[in-house]
Amino acid sequence: MRKTLLAALKNNWLLLTIVFLGLCLRLFNLGSIPGQTFDEVFYPVFGLKYILGEPFFSVHPPVGTYFISLSIYLYHILPWTEPLLSSGIGISDLNPISYRWLNAIAGTFIIYVAYRLCMELFSKKHLALLAALFFALDGSLLVDSRFGLINVYLSLFGLLSVLFLLQYFKGRGNLTFLFVGCLMLGLTFSIKWNGLGFWLMSLLFILLILYLKKQFKIKQQDLFFSQDRKFGTNFLSLLFIPFLGYLLFWLPDLFFNGSDIAGRHSQMISYHTDNVELKLHPYSSSWFTWPIMFRPIAYYFSSQEVISASGESLTTFNAVHLFPNPALTLLSLIAIFILSLNWLSSFSKVISSKTYNSDFVSTTFILLGYYANFLPWALVSRSAFIYHYQASACFSFIALAYLLYKISLKEKAEYKALYILSITLIIAATIYWLPIQLGLDISAENFQSKMWLDSWI
Repeated sequence: MRKTLLAALKNNWLLLTIVFLGLCLRLFNLGSIPGQTFDEVFYPVFGLKYILGEPFFSVHPPVGTYFISLSIYLYHILPWTEPLLSSGIGISDLNPISYRWLNAIAGTFIIYVAYRLCMELFSKKHLALLAALFFALDGSLLVDSRFGLINVYLSLFGLLSVLFLLQYFKGRGNLTFLFVGCLMLGLTFSIKWNGLGFWLMSLLFILLILYLKKQFKIKQQDLFFSQDRKFGTNFLSLLFIPFLGYLLFWLPDLFFNGSDIAGRHSQMISYHTDNVELKLHPYSSSWFTWPIMFRPIAYYFSSQEVISASGESLTTFNAVHLFPNPALTLLSLIAIFILSLNWLSSFSKVISSKTYNSDFVSTTFILLGYYANFLPWALVSRSAFIYHYQASACFSFIALAYLLYKISLKEKAEYKALYILSITLIIAATIYWLPIQLGLDISAENFQSKMWLDSWI
């Protein structure tokens, strides 16, 4: 047993190092930024109301708030914390760590899920480790993992759902994997409705597989998908089980707030569609600007005057921006563009040769994940924000890991240099912009030097 554990640690030390790095970044000074930052004026308040038995209305489905409520509850049953009173306690009385710590754990777990997903897709450890590193260093995922918000749960359960479904369709899991994957899809869009992008991706993917298996032959002996799966039945499961789960996940909230599901959805739809021109936000942005991170979000800002050792008065800033890693974001966008062009060429060859391979299916999976979570935003008229790009960005990170892995296999020196340069830029960008992601005290000049565009402020 001990030898097995030591062998596992030895074989996975690099993955453990990346996950530990991600955990440290997410837990560092977790309570230093005051509570109720940005949308913390909603979700932790609602989470506390669940515990105190006070009804409320939210414009999103309830599951994300369940997790915030669970975070608060578990924190306050720890022996070194104050127990929650049944009444008379407000959100300002809570330690911000109480509604942030579970997000930090969930955000760290995403790193491992990304690794497992890449291993299922490609069975290449090098590639999977690159993806894990990118998930650990992305500024958008990092910042949302450090506040009492719900976006991180959407990305986590969306990726978990497609991981379970992938394992099932590759013959590595029984019907339980299909059922759990479908339920997790329902869980994903029970957090926010834009989680439906993962359901759309899964639906399109199984339709593609049905088409490929019917029209073409796979090249390899080692099939990407098990031949004995009944894809018609599986399609129906994917069509209905997520929505059954969605209804079940609503039950605790409906029971608690004493409302009916039709009435609640009517109110939510009205909020998201009525008078949207009157609900503009200074940090909202158009969906097509997210891949070039034109408009990040300032979650928190404060300034103070300090006296230096020489007696000079200096202005220091303490700021947190939902700020994706610029190098990672732009390189990932380039990777999606290249992968899309390569896919069109590969699809043309599939049509002409009547054969396909598992690599074609895997890259299709990545692109469907990206576009199914991104393009539907073109139809949305309400204010939207760069954090809505997180689900798509996850697949773009995998696309970048895939291309960099392919580049690393090339013998020419220029390919090796491109690989090293890309990783170096991503790490350098992480270090450079980390102060405004963790909320570290920096000089006013240092802050301004990081705002390369006026729209970043």
